[in-house]
Amino acid sequence: MSTLPTVLRPLLIALLALALLPAAASAAVIDIQVSPSDGAYLGEIHTVTGKITGPYGAPLVGRQLQLEAKPFPFRGRPYTVVETAMSGLDGRFAFDHAFDRNQRLRVFAPEFGDRSAVEPAYVFPSTYLTYTLVRRNVIRLVQAYRTPANVRLTKPTLFYVGKAGLRKAPLAARGKTRPVKRNGKRVKGRFRAIARVRIPKAWKGRFRFASCFPYNAGMGNPKLGCPKKNYRF
Repeated sequence: MSTLPTVLRPLLIALLALALLPAAASAAVIDIQVSPSDGAYLGEIHTVTGKITGPYGAPLVGRQLQLEAKPFPFRGRPYTVVETAMSGLDGRFAFDHAFDRNQRLRVFAPEFGDRSAVEPAYVFPSTYLTYTLVRRNVIRLVQAYRTPANVRLTKPTLFYVGKAGLRKAPLAARGKTRPVKRNGKRVKGRFRAIARVRIPKAWKGRFRFASCFPYNAGMGNPKLGCPKKNYRF
């Protein structure tokens, strides 16, 4: 009598059992946070902190981690490694990096092949706001910007002027944001917006002022926007 069915039956049962097993869980889980979450000015540092754990929540100690960044405009841009770190005794890690434009960030654990979710890092132009007295009760506001050389700011700057002591200032003017020029040539990475505003006599020369530049050219936080009516100090 043939023994073929007796030999195949346990093998078939073993194959079925393997097919029913669930897929293996990820070897590492990586959670990250980016700060400041609302964004940093050009030249300032973003800090990316996080924790790497095993599939059951135990911290993974002494593991290499890579901070990967994709710059604006994102589409068609690859992720590149910008910083490396090791996880500590509690599985935590931290990266510090100064970016020159908005980024999409994630953390990669090469030992396991796992990555964190993607988080944004917002970068604002570096700014400097000043005023001068043009004549009695008329001021000249100047907002200067510094950006990377390949950035062009085109949206208008919003200026707010209010009475000293009040917690809000109404929108007073919109100034065109133009490239700075020297000897007739554009200075890369330098922009300026200018506006003149008349101050009510009743304020007796005492006022407070602010400005806002909306999201533009991949710089700034598109979720924030600018106040349409009043700036609150």
